[in-house]
Amino acid sequence: MTRCATATTCFSSAKRRLPKTSCRSRFLATSCLLFAFGSAFGQTGPERTPKTLSDTERLRDTVNARREYDANSRAILNPKFRDAIDRYQPGNGPSLTAAWGEFIAPDGRPFIALELVLPPVNGLQFGEPLMFFGAVDDSAGQRIATYNETLPAQLSHDDIFVERSLVVPLAKSRGTFGVARRGEIIAMTRIDFEPEQLETTGVSRLILSRDVYILKTAQRPLDPFAFGGTKVIPKPDASFRKADEVWVFAELRNPSIAEDGTPHVTTKTTLEGPTPISGPPVPAIATPLKGMPGHYGLGKPIDVSKLAAGDYKLRVVITDLIAKQTYRPAAPSVSAHSMNRSNA
Repeated sequence: MTRCATATTCFSSAKRRLPKTSCRSRFLATSCLLFAFGSAFGQTGPERTPKTLSDTERLRDTVNARREYDANSRAILNPKFRDAIDRYQPGNGPSLTAAWGEFIAPDGRPFIALELVLPPVNGLQFGEPLMFFGAVDDSAGQRIATYNETLPAQLSHDDIFVERSLVVPLAKSRGTFGVARRGEIIAMTRIDFEPEQLETTGVSRLILSRDVYILKTAQRPLDPFAFGGTKVIPKPDASFRKADEVWVFAELRNPSIAEDGTPHVTTKTTLEGPTPISGPPVPAIATPLKGMPGHYGLGKPIDVSKLAAGDYKLRVVITDLIAKQTYRPAAPSVSAHSMNRSNA
């Protein structure tokens, strides 16, 4: 199956002062470890039944995480937040900028990973508890999940965000979400989810990021945007500066394996815009993801230092040379206001 999509990305030469943070990108320092020695992080063959103590513990963690997410998706909404969701109209107040993607957990369960970037808030600190609330309605308007829980404010460069995975059916639905601080709503957003039906073999949506690093502790099975010990923080507005380390990341599911025990994959990246870039397909290292048999990470840097400021369309073609299968993965959802040059 071949899928087509494009991503619009903004690059700017504007300079902004970055706050100090423990969440800055460590990818250049760790890329050799991640991509050259990726086989040390995971397994290459499918494994459904626990065979060792570690496998049993992994299965138990998966079950516990699923129960936690199922319970939280049936939270009773605070009346104030429920009213805000029911009355919400896009554009009537401060907005959250969202990134989302559909993925498959190690036990085969699909879920939606969601990141919400907040607008500037005076005095908001990294780690400060924030209230995440929201509701998801199916295509018939029936409410299938509600959320009302505390999440920590996280920091990536100059973006403050919260994130969460949504264990909901991968079907067309509408989610309305908000973030509150000390009982006062900071911002809200509405997302029309149209997730793909994930096949056993395939490629995830592209994730555009300027912050990729190795996790210090093991991820939980349903942690959003975590891939076998590697954290990839999306940049929802797809706006970058010349000094940023920009990466395109995708998760590859169950590619064909060559006689040497590895996938053989190429990628071709094209940028259409003021400074167009197009090159031939090049070999890519598919890194096995720890704890996720059959899943591999594909990461590719984009040098934006020489690009003129403006809007670009990004296209990536991924080819499984063994299966002779080509993918043109879908891009992450990008808020419309991020396309404005004033926000570049």
